[in-house]
Amino acid sequence: MHYDLIIVGGGAAGLFAAANVRPGLRVLLLEKTHTPGQKLRLAGSGQCNLTNSEPMTTFSGRYGANGKRLRPVLKAFGNRALMDYFDGLGLPLVTREDGKVFPASMDSRDVAERLLARGRQNGVDVRCDTPVTEISAETDHFILQTPTHTYTAHNVLVTTGGASYPNTGSDGAFFACLEALGITLVPRRPALAPIYVQDYPYGDLSGISVPEAAITLTTRADHRRIMGRGSLLLTHRGFSGPLILNHARYVAQGDALTVHYLSGRDPGTLRRTLLELTAGNAKQIGTVLEAATDLPGRFLDAVCRRAGVAPDTKASRLSGKELGEIARILTADTYEISGTGGFSTAMVTAGGVSLDEIEVRTMESRRYPGLYFAGEVLDVDGDTGGYNLQFAFSSARLAVRQI
Repeated sequence: MHYDLIIVGGGAAGLFAAANVRPGLRVLLLEKTHTPGQKLRLAGSGQCNLTNSEPMTTFSGRYGANGKRLRPVLKAFGNRALMDYFDGLGLPLVTREDGKVFPASMDSRDVAERLLARGRQNGVDVRCDTPVTEISAETDHFILQTPTHTYTAHNVLVTTGGASYPNTGSDGAFFACLEALGITLVPRRPALAPIYVQDYPYGDLSGISVPEAAITLTTRADHRRIMGRGSLLLTHRGFSGPLILNHARYVAQGDALTVHYLSGRDPGTLRRTLLELTAGNAKQIGTVLEAATDLPGRFLDAVCRRAGVAPDTKASRLSGKELGEIARILTADTYEISGTGGFSTAMVTAGGVSLDEIEVRTMESRRYPGLYFAGEVLDVDGDTGGYNLQFAFSSARLAVRQI
């Protein structure tokens, strides 16, 4: 059968596209796994952070270097429109104090099932266990090959995702098909991933967080300095938390990472403060540091040991050199980056179909009329906090509205 539209990939963008197609179209959704929306069901640790309630005027700053180019996509269908849409599906939402928006049930399966049900109501034929292995473009239609069938369509929407969480079907295999078409691809790399460093010292402090930290990234290739602030999490292998995840897109092996656990303080000023606090002070240095910094005690004990000081040492016994080393670690702790978490741990993929390949006001290919792209298959990766799903939904809706 010939279709008006074939959607390749049943992830967040694909399901949202199916839920928003115009009535009366013959639409087929091809999903390579046995269940659509597997990665969506894992989103937000299974709770599904759908979007963020912050003003849409600030959204473009959440997508790295490509953010400004996405304004037409996000403007066409923003966060308020998305929240209204799910409300119309009978899925109540809740907004946390940090702006993250979730289904009230806090169950991502509800999101996937609502979208799948609406797509089927729209007449979309959903076929699972059907990977597309080849796509070719004819004069007025496309031919899609699967292991068992050949399908044709006037329009094709590619929503195959990136390469992160490959066990959900988002394994990057379809990029080979796009490359065969001559589509320009930006090399893929993990994003929203932890950062690993040489000689990481906090392996036994996994789970400890620093709510108001800062980092400075210095790139080895061009000596750029990239700074950020936010919440930092220590894991058994490296640094994580929103502050780290949002900056993983910029780093490469050999770059320098400087962690400022006390954002806004410098080593010299903190050293002078510690000299004043410890003079004649009979309390243990760990106790003094905890009162002065409001950082977790176990973390401060580790800092003391790194500085060559026992945490139970009487504060007044520390030398200026020892206090200076503690101050340096707390305010300018520098490491060489050894890498980031791989695709199996990265929440999203950086890279993909170059934005130069599409008209962002329609999501249509510039070289193949009728071929559209949406979601993570594109060279778009957002910060943590609902921005990636918002883009997936916005771009999918924009694409199907052209058909």
